[in-house]
Amino acid sequence: MEKYQEEYLELLKRAAKSTCPPAEEHSPDSFLEALSEANAASIEEIKRGTEILRENLFPLLDNILSASDEELESLNEFAGKLMSGVEQKDVGLHYRIHLALLSYARHSGLKEMLIRELYQTAMALYNLETMLSPNALRLFTVRMRVYFSEAASYFDSGDYDGITDAETRGYIHRSMGNIALSYDTSDPESAKEKLAAVTRSINILSDPDVRAKTPSLPWDVYLYKSHQERTSLLSFLRTGHANPDAFAQVLESAQIVQEHQLKQMRERGEMLQPRWQYAYLAARYHCGALLLEELLDALYSMSYSVDTEDSYGANALFSHVSVPALYMEYSKQLSNDRYAHKLPAAVHNMTKRMFAWIVRAPSSDSNEMLMFYLRQYLYTYTEYPGGIPFFDVLQNAFAARHPVTYARMFIAGKISRQLILWAVDDCPEKLVGLSDTKTAEDVVSRKEQLGELAEKAGRLYDTGMVHFVNLEASACRGLFTEEEAIIQLHAHCGAQLLSMHESTRIYADVAKGHHCRYDERGGYPTDFSPSASPVRALIYTVAAADALASCTKELSSRYRPEMPFEEVCASLEAESGKRYAPYVVALINSPERRGELRRRLETWRHEAYLDMYSRREKMAERGG
Repeated sequence: MEKYQEEYLELLKRAAKSTCPPAEEHSPDSFLEALSEANAASIEEIKRGTEILRENLFPLLDNILSASDEELESLNEFAGKLMSGVEQKDVGLHYRIHLALLSYARHSGLKEMLIRELYQTAMALYNLETMLSPNALRLFTVRMRVYFSEAASYFDSGDYDGITDAETRGYIHRSMGNIALSYDTSDPESAKEKLAAVTRSINILSDPDVRAKTPSLPWDVYLYKSHQERTSLLSFLRTGHANPDAFAQVLESAQIVQEHQLKQMRERGEMLQPRWQYAYLAARYHCGALLLEELLDALYSMSYSVDTEDSYGANALFSHVSVPALYMEYSKQLSNDRYAHKLPAAVHNMTKRMFAWIVRAPSSDSNEMLMFYLRQYLYTYTEYPGGIPFFDVLQNAFAARHPVTYARMFIAGKISRQLILWAVDDCPEKLVGLSDTKTAEDVVSRKEQLGELAEKAGRLYDTGMVHFVNLEASACRGLFTEEEAIIQLHAHCGAQLLSMHESTRIYADVAKGHHCRYDERGGYPTDFSPSASPVRALIYTVAAADALASCTKELSSRYRPEMPFEEVCASLEAESGKRYAPYVVALINSPERRGELRRRLETWRHEAYLDMYSRREKMAERGG
């Protein structure tokens, strides 16, 4: 690799350590000081990283057709260091490099390089889009499928036998198997296409004539991974749209994976991986060989299958986080009243144990996988009377894994409450409609209730960022267009999560609309109109609170530079009637109110971290 590439990798290593300091220190001042230092270091890392890339890498990518063989080899090695398996250092840059190498291969007519880069570029897109899972929103599936399909098409063309390089043939078969990754299993028709694609791959990988052409390839590994991929279609079986053949094929793959796991256990003494143990049990349930109640009991036991809460490997991650999510997903199919009484206590116990584990889990290269499973849990969570409200589940998630986002929303909630209380005093007619108020008099009589409503809205408006808390840690540079497009979807993702529960549904529009402009001439999402929302007053209030909450260097981020309080206020004034609602901006026009808000911000900042510590302590005590 080139020296600049090694330097950039070192920057990434330092940035990953400093992005979010540990929250064990029970002192807001010490935490804020550490956070301030980390942000300052991050800004310098971004500055240096951007400088390195602009001077050395980007000119090369822009003129990739003139690159030398040595430069191409160096780029390929560098890309491999940026993204390797679950180790995600800079997924966006990894994608940009392979996209350039793909362009070189296509223009140069290098068939073997083209096949490899089609595969690598498609996988890079898959890794980018994984941040959206398990939400059904997708940006790159079509492009991903096109790349995989083009590489796989060399098997059916007359070119396959002419390709003598074993590694290239491997990329063809891996692309054929990975076409399945581009389908959405929540959509029945798409799931059927995925099943057909992965079954075709299994048939080809099992063909002795195909294997004989390239005996050096790890055929059994390819085949096993394809059976794992077909087993993942259990989610399709849950939709009720699968035919008997689909059930039989998924069960066949689940049995093969189970037998492989048992063999590994006998030969190497390895424990059964809970992920595939679950898959086998679920496949048996779907095919009628296991009762739903038996599956639920097995999942509950599996959630306690890890010997110690101090274990943080892949098996512990699946058992502590994913298994409870699957338990809740399958429990929704239950019609047996005799078993239903067990559900609230079971969900309550698993949730407490999960957060006790998550709050202790260290930051590592597998952090994105932890967040993926945590999102799966949030999307399947079921509220029961007397159980943990979804509001607290979300607050726990941020307090455990991203204290800075937790603190920003905490402060935004306090600001929103204060702004609404002032609005009740100054312009109650602007709030008519909130909480079923019909007149300005109703608004005044429900002042405290509306204040509480606004505070909760602020505590939840950035819920969708649970998909992207790791994105800032993945680069020492500005965001690429693809990353900006992905991160903007946090508005949709947050709205979807909040709309799934009665207790948080009223705040869904706030999550969706807090980046929309008041004049609706920009912002995002473009398909949403805050003025048409029954909670538009909350949307306008939280939009301003979001800006005010980020006016300290501790709560700014690597991509949201610090703005002094007066500068934020000036920005609100300049954008009054455009980005922000005029009546909301008018609430802080007086020197007295600005002074009061400024003083309270300092208090709220300390309260935010004390509250975060308290929440983390309670989570840590809930194991067992």
